[in-house]
Amino acid sequence: MAERYDAVVIGSGLGGLTAGALYARAGKRVLLLERNTGFGGAATTYRHGSMMIEGSLHETADPSAITDPKGAILEALDLQDDLEFVQAPDFYQVRGSIVGDPFTLPHGFTAIENALTARFPHQESNIRRFLRHMRRALKALDYVGGGHGAMWKIAHAAELPLELWAVVRDFRASLSEVFERFFGDDEAIKVALAANLHYYTDDPGEFWWLGYALAQGAYFEGGGNFIKGGSQQLSNGLVQVIRGAGGEARSDCDATGVELDADGRVSGVRYLAGEGGAATMAEAPVIFANAAPHVITEMLPPEARQAFMAPYRDRPLSITLLYAAFGLNRPPAELGMAHYSTQLIPDWVQALSDYRKNADLLASAPGDRMPILAVVDYSQIDSGLRGDGLYPVSADTIDQVSNWEGLDPQAYGARKDAWLAAILERLDQEWPGFADAVAASTIMTARSMRDYLNTPAGALYGFAVRPPRSGPLAAPVQVATSVDGLWLASSYAGSGGYSGAMGGGAAAARAALKADAST
Repeated sequence: MAERYDAVVIGSGLGGLTAGALYARAGKRVLLLERNTGFGGAATTYRHGSMMIEGSLHETADPSAITDPKGAILEALDLQDDLEFVQAPDFYQVRGSIVGDPFTLPHGFTAIENALTARFPHQESNIRRFLRHMRRALKALDYVGGGHGAMWKIAHAAELPLELWAVVRDFRASLSEVFERFFGDDEAIKVALAANLHYYTDDPGEFWWLGYALAQGAYFEGGGNFIKGGSQQLSNGLVQVIRGAGGEARSDCDATGVELDADGRVSGVRYLAGEGGAATMAEAPVIFANAAPHVITEMLPPEARQAFMAPYRDRPLSITLLYAAFGLNRPPAELGMAHYSTQLIPDWVQALSDYRKNADLLASAPGDRMPILAVVDYSQIDSGLRGDGLYPVSADTIDQVSNWEGLDPQAYGARKDAWLAAILERLDQEWPGFADAVAASTIMTARSMRDYLNTPAGALYGFAVRPPRSGPLAAPVQVATSVDGLWLASSYAGSGGYSGAMGGGAAAARAALKADAST
């Protein structure tokens, strides 16, 4: 017999969890299906022996930032007091010959301006102009994004001309184009401002300036923040909202098909519960798809697939990463690690555009060139990750699934081990004694990301955020699909990261509730 719900959520990443929680809080009966044994997708925290591993979270924007959707979502779900966001002392430190002596980027626009001016005094005027331009873009995006009511917009109308000009002028610009206008060929300051480029992309020439202004600007404004206890705390909180509202959340349940009625509207989801489990049908007039459109397409009846996939077929996917985790038996600070986040830029990087060459390095065994590494020492803050175990440190870099295809299990394991050893050696060069302090370690490749998250090419951030070069200007978040009642609730609806995924999920829930009210 079929089960009956008001909505089924396919996948328990942050987008699906957010959509399901908001829909459930509105009085709807929700079923959440997750193919893995635990909830959260990339937003997971787990133990590997005596080492605690944070699955994805380095930093997320302050929920109170003007352009960040997390704060309003957590408040609507009464989760704001259940989660503690811990701010890092500074945004990141950059180490590499391109910037000279190590450079620390603080948080707060005034502090950032002072730090950049001290390091790059010849760019003082351009630094001031650039940061002002970014802040104007943030204010304009906040205004048009609907974060405030009509009375607030009327009261701030006098501020709009300059703020909107910041958006209009560069609406179709890439990050490279805006950087060049302000800083010319000064690559050092560009790397200082965007050393964490792989949070978004590997190519500043194909990355939308406004995507950078929104995401990086939120970090500049409120600093990088970590959820105490790890990202699993956020995922678990959203699951509890669904269950607390009378819904159900089931892991180890693999969705296999989306059913449509005679009118082409969704009518339910078929799924398998556990390995070798019986096929089950969950009937529902609403489906929130946390999976990639490429995955959902294969679940639809053949006659509905072409129209569903048409808007997404030619859209490029985001990058993916290789992730190494280390557990140390002594505090990393004793080895000289002094920052929560450190961006290690190798000497071969002489321009920000060189980031796009990084992934190719992993296509073979380690050689003369080491990749760019983003290193996080979770013990620099009250992260809540250590418990009674080892001190966790992570290092990741830009990767691609093609680097690991065609390898048999033995060759795949050998390549992984070689890169884990090479990364460990690189960290030991930067902080002598690091290797001797490592008591446990593991590594996950782009292939690991693809297989666990079930995303095409292991894409971590949904679709690539490209400048809108031509054609009509699309809305920044698009949750509606060609199938009535089927909504995208993930990074694929808008942008990546925690804020992007949760924003996409919230938009899907609002759209579904609005559609319910009109029927």
